[in-house]
Amino acid sequence: MSATLNGQLLGRTHYATRAVLERELTRLGLTFGQSLLLNVLAAADGPLPRVEAARKLTEALKLSAEAAHATLAELVAATLVAPLAEDASQVTVTPAGRQTQRLVAAASGEIGERLWAGLPADDLAAAARVLEVVRRRAEASLASAA
Repeated sequence: MSATLNGQLLGRTHYATRAVLERELTRLGLTFGQSLLLNVLAAADGPLPRVEAARKLTEALKLSAEAAHATLAELVAATLVAPLAEDASQVTVTPAGRQTQRLVAAASGEIGERLWAGLPADDLAAAARVLEVVRRRAEASLASAA
């Protein structure tokens, strides 16, 4: 089977692999956006300003700031993220949030291993290089149109 590398193939691949992950996220009570934001906050060296956390999600998913702030509010309501007592403009992952993020990372890792298994390392490296160039060009295009 010969496939043409184009936006349609990339999109279909993204949505298929994302659907596999979302099935696991649903079991954890999370949306895709919530899982990404939880990852951002868990990877931070410490608390993040709400604005910065929302900006990172906006950049990752190309969504509005309002939608990103709503996702952050959902994580706070779920007690996976909490504002700092001394400065509510900053948020941090709670212990329950860290545990949930570890479960997400484990599920994501297992899915990735299963879906990418058996593919030659050289092919994976070439695909990664090509996809990174296309991603950068698309982000540059978005930035120039803003």
